[in-house]
Amino acid sequence: MQFVTSYFRKILSLLRIRASAAGLEVSDQVMRLVYVERGKWRTEAVRIAPGVVEKGIVKDAAAFAAALGELRATVPSMRRKGRKMNVIVSMSAVNIYSQVFTLPLMMEGADLDKAIGLNVQMVSPVDIAHAYYSWELLGHDETGLRLEIAAAFVEKDVVDQMVQALYAVGFITVGVESRSLALVRFARERASGMDAAKAYLLLDIDNSGIDFLIVRKEHLYFEYANQWADIVDEKGQVSVPKFEETLEASLRQVVNFYGQHWPDPIAGVILSAVAFGEEAVKAVADSIAPPVSALTPSSGMELSPEWFVSYGCAVRGLSTDMKDREINLSGDKALDTFHDEQLIHFMDLWRAIVPTVLGFLVVVLLLVESFLNTVRSGIEDQAAFSQQGQQSAALAALEASSTVFNQSVALVANAESQVGRNYLMIADINNIAATNAISIDQISFQTPSTPVVVSGTARRTDDIAAFKNAIQKDPHFGTVTLPLLNIQQNGTGGTYSFSMTFPLSSAF
Repeated sequence: MQFVTSYFRKILSLLRIRASAAGLEVSDQVMRLVYVERGKWRTEAVRIAPGVVEKGIVKDAAAFAAALGELRATVPSMRRKGRKMNVIVSMSAVNIYSQVFTLPLMMEGADLDKAIGLNVQMVSPVDIAHAYYSWELLGHDETGLRLEIAAAFVEKDVVDQMVQALYAVGFITVGVESRSLALVRFARERASGMDAAKAYLLLDIDNSGIDFLIVRKEHLYFEYANQWADIVDEKGQVSVPKFEETLEASLRQVVNFYGQHWPDPIAGVILSAVAFGEEAVKAVADSIAPPVSALTPSSGMELSPEWFVSYGCAVRGLSTDMKDREINLSGDKALDTFHDEQLIHFMDLWRAIVPTVLGFLVVVLLLVESFLNTVRSGIEDQAAFSQQGQQSAALAALEASSTVFNQSVALVANAESQVGRNYLMIADINNIAATNAISIDQISFQTPSTPVVVSGTARRTDDIAAFKNAIQKDPHFGTVTLPLLNIQQNGTGGTYSFSMTFPLSSAF
């Protein structure tokens, strides 16, 4: 069954119906990319010069663009001009705030969505207008009759800056998430030793500091971090005694916090460390009772701890679709860009397929015509040995076949022309819509002589007016008809729906 599913996904990917994404971790010091190419996992890393990125904010755009270009050059499939790659991005150095809250279990549908929206605004650490936020359902607390929901927040400007920089070199951002979520996903889906029904303390020691993650039922519930900047001495070094002291004190705080909020005990401590591994094991053993085990990749995988986060993002990228309900902080602009690129790729593919298929049909019909002509010649050569009635019937049949063939050739030629014209028209309208912040819902028309009907949505009426003017100025289209009654507001302060019509010019 797994083989059939994998084969079916490959077919959908070839048809551009389903798109996968690579995993990309961006920190202040390095970018790590994990992706699948020709059925094999591949990893690439590029160092970032000091000062180019600080706390996830790009300080030197030119140097960062050069580093991204270097990373792109390491991917064989992207060496061709115009090729792009979808990525799930973990901005490891950015402060991403997360919070878990609960709601009554009986809430559902529109009431649940409204309640979640209100709670998200209440727990937001910054002005919600300047943040990207997202949430996911963790599970059900049957004992307390509550729904458990996780929310995350990040500053818009930081994400937009990163998304634009990635897009400029050919990386299309499908999702943005925290380092901790990617690490928990790796532990859940690509590592061994975790029981789905139990709670764990995931201890992550990397280049940025020490991170304590509470994982319950394979979901992230709480995060607490110690940055190296708070631990180093006057020489900028972290001594082993200071490390052990800080780790033990934080461990006790996190364990006490856990005991105050959840009844089930911590089953164990899972350690992911790029440094201080032995010291961490000793400190945990001296502080709390649960056993310590290393975060170990599944059998057959050779992967060091510094790759766990980017690998966790790549695992999410394997199942990127409209049903993805995990936290995504990429923002509406990034998602719109991704969907637009998917549509363009899909149309490009079928623009190549349709002429090929039609050309093949023309060749087949020519071969059929040649065969029929050969048969007709043979029949004519035997005319002296056949009765007049039989000869007439055979000739009539051949003439009828030739007529059908000629009609088929005409239909094929007309269909090929129509497909190309329709694609150009749709692409032209979509490009104008994207420029004017319009989301197209439907484009319909019957024949080149009948008007085109376009319906869509916009955040402002000014955007609709700009879209109308842009269509009217395009030499491919005629005068636009947009009655005021065709512009409707979708709820108080929401978006605006509209419908307009216009004819095609002779240019099409």
